[in-house]
Amino acid sequence: MLSDKPESESREGEIFELCPFELSRGTQQVIQFSLLYRNTQLLQERGTQPFSFIQAAFERLLDLYPILRGYQVKLPDRNIIATGDSSKPGPLFEIIDASQMTVDEFEKIQFHREQWPAEVDNVLKSRVADFDRLIAGTVVSFADGYLLGLTVSHIITDGTAFIILLRQWASLAQKLEAGGDKLAMPDLPIDFDHPGYWSKLAAYPPQPHPFVEYINGQDFGDLTALQAKVSTWYATGSLKGSERPAMRILRVSPAAIDAIAKEYNNTNDGRPALHGVQILYALMWQRYVAAVIEMQQEPEEAYTLPVFLMMMCNLRQMTLAPDYVGNAVGPVVVPCDTKDILTMPVIDLARLVKEHLRQLTPGGGAHYINVAYTGDDSFILKAIYLFSRAESKVYISNTSRHAYFDIDFGHGKPIALLCGTQATEGMMHWMPSVDGGIDIHYGLKDDVYSVLKRDEVLNKFIEFVN
Repeated sequence: MLSDKPESESREGEIFELCPFELSRGTQQVIQFSLLYRNTQLLQERGTQPFSFIQAAFERLLDLYPILRGYQVKLPDRNIIATGDSSKPGPLFEIIDASQMTVDEFEKIQFHREQWPAEVDNVLKSRVADFDRLIAGTVVSFADGYLLGLTVSHIITDGTAFIILLRQWASLAQKLEAGGDKLAMPDLPIDFDHPGYWSKLAAYPPQPHPFVEYINGQDFGDLTALQAKVSTWYATGSLKGSERPAMRILRVSPAAIDAIAKEYNNTNDGRPALHGVQILYALMWQRYVAAVIEMQQEPEEAYTLPVFLMMMCNLRQMTLAPDYVGNAVGPVVVPCDTKDILTMPVIDLARLVKEHLRQLTPGGGAHYINVAYTGDDSFILKAIYLFSRAESKVYISNTSRHAYFDIDFGHGKPIALLCGTQATEGMMHWMPSVDGGIDIHYGLKDDVYSVLKRDEVLNKFIEFVN
């Protein structure tokens, strides 16, 4: 695949070159989800090794896709995935005994991590902080069920790709449990051809990207000082260098989503109605900015600041690669003035967001990626700084459409879904809830969270879980 590279730059066992989108990553980010299953029969019938079929399926997944056994190598001109060095950390699968606790007991505290058994909390945290592998699987064994966790480096996957891998793991486990051929291929297609995907995207003629233009027009001052601030944000989730914000859970039921659509759509203005989820983007953005402004010591000055909504969107369909299992997300950035966002009707703000989503094109996405992640390290530094300022950024990653609650390893479907992402101020991860609604995992400091909890608008539609 990489034979065109000079021999002096190659590495033994080199199997994979990271695309330009990933070249300048300053930190190792991961995606981690855990599924909770209740199954007393499995534990009773399987004896001392009830999860052997799950572990065997994990190993088979690695056999099918050798990249998952690799490790990252940084070269002067590119980053690669290589294999063959036994001193490098490889894939990991671990079973944790928490049999002193029942599934019901864990379910009650699932969103109160400070109450988790230490052995469970420590293991899952270790998969996020300073994660130096590409993939890790975990099974936590309870008295009458288990928690199955998968952690994958964000370098080689995103939310859409993650669930494809998870479903393939489950498909292999089902076949093994049923006594099928352990060499059988998964039912779902897969594609780890990063250079092929991104070269297709980069082939589109570049188009103007408003966020690129905005950053290039700003004076950010001394870049060394800027780097120090961004490093603090990476370490703590806040520019202030204090403790990392807590991960809060805000639940939006299916009925609440319908109520949002009914509340804000104006059928008399002749414009098509928006779905409740589309309106929820705008509602959460507006109320968060309002809460942050309320906490400012000088709110009048804060009113002059620009604010941004960044939404990570799937770019696969742009190049007709729907089954691409890599990091194929592109940012949609919606700029707005603070004063405007607080005074604009929610439905108008929702239409503004929708218009920006509609403008995401292959050319615009390629332009942002090429500028942000190739050659000019200062650009991504400036972009990260903008989004690390609490008063100027809301980040939404929405995987709530993915059918996590249909994933069956052979003994029933899950009853709960947990997100292992570290909390970062202003960042929301939207996930499906068991009732078909949305659980918003939200990085919030206590003071801002207290303002949101007494927000009359949000209280009409949202349950504050923890």
